[in-house]
This record gives sequence, structure tokens and C-alpha cells, in this order.
Amino acid sequence: MHRIFAAIKQTLFPESKSSASPEELRIAFAKRYTHFRSLLTANNNALQAMAELEKVYYSGESYRMAFVRSKISTILINVYKMIRNILAMSDGKYKELEPIFDKISNDISEIVERKRNFQQGPFILELNEVRRKDKDEAGEKMANLGELAALPGIMVPPGFVVTASATRHFLTPDHIAEINRLLQVLDPDNLDDLYSACEKMQNIVMNTPLPPDLEESLHLHVNRLEAGSHPGCKVALRSSAQGEDTAGVSFAGLYSTFLDIDKSMISESYKKVIASKYGPRAIAYRRKRGYRHEDIEMCVGCLLMVDALVSGVVYSRDPEEENSAVMRINATSGIARGVVDGTTVTDLYLVSRTQPFSVVYREMRQGRGTGREHAADTGSLTVKQIQRLAETALQLESHFGQAQDIEWSFDRQGDLYILQSRPIPASRKEPAQNAVEATGPSETAEPPFLTGGICASGGIASGEVFLVDSEEQIQKFPKGGVLVIRHPLPEWAPLLGRAAAVIAENGSEAGHLATVSREFGIPALFSLDGAMKVLVNGQTITINSSARAVYKGRREDLLRLNIVKRDIMAGSPVQRIVTESLQYITPLNLNDPASTHFKSTWCETLHDITRFCHEKSVSEMFNYGKEHHFDKGAAKRLVGDVPLEWWVIDLADGFRPGLDSKDKSVRVEDIVSVPMQAIWHGISAFPWEGPPPISARGFGSIIFQSTMRPDLDPSVASGLTTKNYFLVSQNFCNLSVRLGYHYAMIEAYLSDLLTESYVTFRFKGGAADMRRKAVRARLLADILKRYDFRVELRSDALLARIKKQPVEYLEQRLQILGYLITHARQLDMVMNQPEAVEQYRNKFIQDIDEMLSRKSTLTIEEPSHG
Repeated sequence: MHRIFAAIKQTLFPESKSSASPEELRIAFAKRYTHFRSLLTANNNALQAMAELEKVYYSGESYRMAFVRSKISTILINVYKMIRNILAMSDGKYKELEPIFDKISNDISEIVERKRNFQQGPFILELNEVRRKDKDEAGEKMANLGELAALPGIMVPPGFVVTASATRHFLTPDHIAEINRLLQVLDPDNLDDLYSACEKMQNIVMNTPLPPDLEESLHLHVNRLEAGSHPGCKVALRSSAQGEDTAGVSFAGLYSTFLDIDKSMISESYKKVIASKYGPRAIAYRRKRGYRHEDIEMCVGCLLMVDALVSGVVYSRDPEEENSAVMRINATSGIARGVVDGTTVTDLYLVSRTQPFSVVYREMRQGRGTGREHAADTGSLTVKQIQRLAETALQLESHFGQAQDIEWSFDRQGDLYILQSRPIPASRKEPAQNAVEATGPSETAEPPFLTGGICASGGIASGEVFLVDSEEQIQKFPKGGVLVIRHPLPEWAPLLGRAAAVIAENGSEAGHLATVSREFGIPALFSLDGAMKVLVNGQTITINSSARAVYKGRREDLLRLNIVKRDIMAGSPVQRIVTESLQYITPLNLNDPASTHFKSTWCETLHDITRFCHEKSVSEMFNYGKEHHFDKGAAKRLVGDVPLEWWVIDLADGFRPGLDSKDKSVRVEDIVSVPMQAIWHGISAFPWEGPPPISARGFGSIIFQSTMRPDLDPSVASGLTTKNYFLVSQNFCNLSVRLGYHYAMIEAYLSDLLTESYVTFRFKGGAADMRRKAVRARLLADILKRYDFRVELRSDALLARIKKQPVEYLEQRLQILGYLITHARQLDMVMNQPEAVEQYRNKFIQDIDEMLSRKSTLTIEEPSHG
């Protein structure tokens, strides 16, 4: 029982610690101050890194995994620093934080470092046996094609797939490690570096011999194709990387395809396709879209060449209009290569999506420039071929459940072969863009100086023209420039991450570069005849590709109508990593320090930990004066024409350098503590007019308070009534003051780093009854709220805080506190008079506003007393 009582007594009435000498006090403060500064710096670094990570996550712009790793590492390191510092400041009071941090850190690490579990399978799969479920081994493109082979009425070329297991067998961990070293030091924004590093990585692949068993299997399956009534056949080797040809992430034209390959070139061509994973356009695209090197494994499709009469691309819906009632067909004679690589002008057909699939619009471009034809001339395709394509496109759209981008060929026997089918991303068009297409610019604006061409990707953009016709010019292309080219070749794809728009003299909306432009949300205008001659390097233009128009200068009236770009990282592996990681980083569950749940054990995220540590660190500093007593006899007395007795203890660099430490007194001008100077400015701004006149009842209250608490009797020469103490350093001040019957405490730390700065004010007591003391406290609370303090009020006890503000702003708030502690004394005696309350409210506001409106200077003015 005695132990229980002793524990309760110590909790409710803690014994004072033994007095410390000034030197001991300085050492204790310096230690706590060091931890406090370190904690606040770490807090600022952690929150800044969180903000930067969230900013890129929600921006819709591209970011790299290296950036993500850097920011997460910064956050983890600094949150751990905060924990170590708060433990040091609190004597280990919050030790539960360490295991909580360890668990969160491990969970994040598991997300960031997660590796795919590869199941080793066969080196080669027959295409007619491949289905969507085999995409991890066959890649998306060949998995889709194998799926189509099983549909009624759909023909695909015979062939096989060299699987991801074969690639892992070919490129050993040693090869991958060598490539990884090059990738880690690669700066993708430096085009010289990009091309140089890619050449080295591709050489690693090409100089590595195929394992004998893989090469034997490869030739065996080519021989089987020949044996199947195709003697002396030639094949196409096509990339089929994991993730390729998925919704919104096409990788269009970024990996290599080789046509008309005979048996003698099969091994070398296979290696070239694998090496194309490390080409400049592929690496630039993956990094722009949020794919890491390890997220992609290359598979290769080997398909029998089709003896094509006419080929092209069909979009089951117009890629620029999500709810379009037409499908779009681009066609050219022979094979489709010129269609997709942008070197061939195609005939265009807009076909109704409903039977009998009538042609609602056609452009006969082949051999006719881009002239529009509405006559009966069917161009590259017959009516029956158009209808067959339309039926097939809708069949594939129905099977896959979304609009499809389909590459096709009719052979010389009239059979339709499907060579590729991938999803079309959702349309980017919005009302603003549709409006500018319909109305164009205002009548008073300057008209376009170039019109025509083909809208390959809709949108509006502005920038400086940069003509590119060689690889040397690629490396000089400026960020934000308008890329002007002769042919929209896939080789120009690395520039799309830097370009504001693309203009080409040739090509169509069916090309690979057009597809990638739509994915990136970059306006692209193709087949604009004479663009390379008319446009000049450095010329500023505005392009409205949707209206097929180019304007001189920067046209803000058009740019305001531009659409919002889509999130280019959406659905990518890197974005998924950030999405999962942020759940452990940024949610804030500890909002209210007054809540019973504001405990270390309730921290669930790194943000929770920073919030808890910051709040408790400030509390530890607030409690400094309470927990550390000092030898009052060793303090220096403030001398000069000053009211009352003020004593100053220098904790660290609070006095002017060179001041004699043996002096028993100090002058105001010898003090360099910024917060103390601000407080003193408020104390001395206006002379105190003395106590208000009080009634006999009020005087009786003073006598009663004095008899109940002799230590507060102003006639008794006690330390509490005659001395008020400043504890100072250059940026820190703790003032404990008792003026008459009330107690006040001001503590402040001022720093150019906002997260370190704070001011706190405590006020309690008085000689009047509790009701009048409470009215005075409420009056002070109202005044402080007017000047942006956060206030807590319980009866006559007032707590006010303000933090994370600039130094000058906090200096002004300290001036206000200095003024109030001087002029609010003994006011409780007249707080039962409403007119007196309003009188002092108006006087305080008027004085404070006048004080703050004076020229900002903290040169100390000695107060006058009357």
C-alpha cells in the first residue's frame, strides 16, 4: 500500500530535481538541443521525400525506379534518425517505435525487391498449342495470336514460339549481371550515353553463342515447317515480349522484326530480336512507361511468311474516338511492313460497324498523295475484302472484350491472315478538343500557315521546330521541341519522351510511331507534304493535329483548349510498386495529439511515426524548463531601465561574444538571442499603465488569495515575485515569468527551416475568483486567435502554439506575447465588468496593430514607466 501511495504521489506531485549549475544546465540543454535539431532536420527530409514521391506519382508524368528507390531510402533513413533522436530526448520512453519501424521497413522492402518466380518450361511451343494462359512463356503477342488460331474462321500463319525459358537458357545470370551494370549507370536523358550503352548491351547478346541444344531445337522446328508442304519456306521472326501488346502499352515497333529469313539465318536473326530488347527506342520507352529491365522477358515468334497481295491495319473502332460508330482500315499493296514503319502511304477506309459494313468515307492515298476520293474507286481493297475485314475485326473485339488494333494480310489465294491483334487504348479526346476541331481559332486570330496531312495522334502543343534526318541530329534534339521528320520511323521513338509534338512528311495513323504517340499523348501530324522545306529549325510553332493545322508562334488561345494528358505510368510495374509502398508511407492516422490514440503503439505508417516523433520532440523541448532546475544565484541580472527583476541564463551562444563570464549582470544590447529580443520588444513597446482600479470586493479577493498562498503575496520578497528568468541561446528562449498573481511561460525556437520553428505560450492564475480568471484567459485566447495562434483553453489555463512559420512572422508573434504578459497582469480583478473586457480587448488590438505596423526592427528600446 505504501508503494502504491508513493507512486501516486510521485505521479501527481513529482519531486523537483536537484538544482543544476549553469554549466551542467548548458551541457544538458546542448545535448537535448542537438537531438532536437537532428530530429527536425530528419523530419523535414522525410516529409520532403514523401512529398516528392507523391508528386511524381500523381503527376501523370514518367518516373524511374531509381528515383523511387532513392526517395524510399531517404524516407526510411530519416524516419529511423527521428526515432533514435526522440528516444535520446525522452530517455527511451517510446521504445515501441523501433519494432514498428522494422516491420514497416521490411514490408516496403519486400514490395520494392519483389522478384518474379520463373517456372522453367520448354524452349519451343507450337503456335497452334499456345493460348492466353501461356503469355508468361510465349509473350503477349504470340499468346494472342495462338488464341486466335483456335477461333472459327480465323487464320494465322503456321509457326512456333521460342519461349522465355529459352531466353533464360541463352543469357545466363553472368550475362544479365553485365547488362545490369551498364543499365545502372545509364543516363537515359543523355542520348549519347543511351546509344553508347545500348550498343554495348546488344554486343553482349550478339557475341554470345546459342547453347547447342537450343540451336538444334530451333532448326528442328524450322525443318518441321518445311516438311509441312512448305519446302524452302521463308519465315518472319517477330518479337513477343512479356507486356507487349497489352492495353495502353503496345511497345509498337520498339523491338525488331525480321522478314523473309531462310534457315541459314535463323540463329543470327533470333539473337537480333533478343538484342532489340536493349535497343535505344525500347529502353527509352520502358523507362518512360514504368517498366524495369527485369519486368520484361523476350520471346520470339517464328511464323511462315504470307505471300501477301494486300496488307494493312484495321482498328475495330477509331482510335481517336472511343464511341465511334466506324472502324478504320489502312491498306497497301504487298506486305504490311511499310504501313507500320511509316514509310508507305496507305489507302484509308472508314467503315460502318454494322452490316452490311458500308464504306462511309475513303481516301485513296496511294499514288494520289492525300487527295480525297468519294467515287466508286475501291483502291487497294474490294468490297468483299472490306466486309471480310469488318466481320473479323468485330469477331476479335468480341473475343477479347475490347477494341482491337489488328495487322492483317490477304494472300494471293484470297485468304485473310491475322498477323497481330492488340487492344486499342481508350480515346484521349475531350469536349475542349472536339470544340477546337469544330470551330478552330477565333476569326480575329492569324490563320494556320500549314494545313492538311493526317492526324496520327490528336492534340495541341507548341514548341521550337527541330528537323531530324540522321542519328547525329537525334542526339541534339532539345526537350520540348517539335520533332519534324521525313518518315515516322520507329527509330525516332527515343525522342518522343522529349518532344512536344511530331510532324512527318509521310506515314499514316496506322504506323508504330503513331501508336506510341497516342500512348504518350503527343500530337502527331503525318503526311504533311513539304514540312521539311517550310519549317525552319528554331522556329516557334503551335500544332493542332486534330484540326490538321500548324500556326506561327505560340498560340495561347489554342493551348488553353488542350486536353489533359493521361497517366503514362498507369498500370506499370513501377507504378504498382509505388502504389503498394505508399500505403505504408503516407497515410496519416495520428491526427489529434489530444486523442487517447495518439501513442507510439498506434503508429501504422512512416508518416504516423514522423507525426508522433515531431509532436513529442516539441513536447520534450516545451518541458525543458520544467524538468531542469538551475542555480538562480548564478544567473546574470538584466540591468538598465527595466521593470521588475529579469535574470538571464545563457545556455549556448545567447550572449554577445567577448562578454565577461564573471560579470553578474548583462545589458539588453549584450543579448543576441533572437526570440528573447522579440519578446523584449513586446514588453517594452508600450509602458504599463499600472493595475486597473478595483472595488473593495476585488481588494478583498487579493487579501484572500494572499492568505491562501503566502508564496504569491507581493509584499513578501520571494524569488517568485521578484525574479523572472530567461533561458537563452541564439535561436532559443524559455521565459518563466510570474507577474503579480499569474504565471506565464513563453518558449520559442526560431529557424530558417520551417519545420524546426515553434512558439508556445502558457498562462494561468490570478488573484481574482476562478470565474474572472477564466474571463481573462478567454480574452487572451481571443486576442491570440486573431493573430493565428492555435489555442487550447481550460478554465483559467491557456496554452497557445504556433509553428512552421517564417522567422519574421514568429518574431512578431513573440512581440505580441511580450506585450500581453506585461499588460494583462491584474486585469482579472475587473473581468466581471463586460465594458472593461471590451475596453481592454480594443486597447490590446489597437496597441498590437500599431506595434506590428512600425518599421520592423528589434533594436531594444528601454521602456518608460509612469
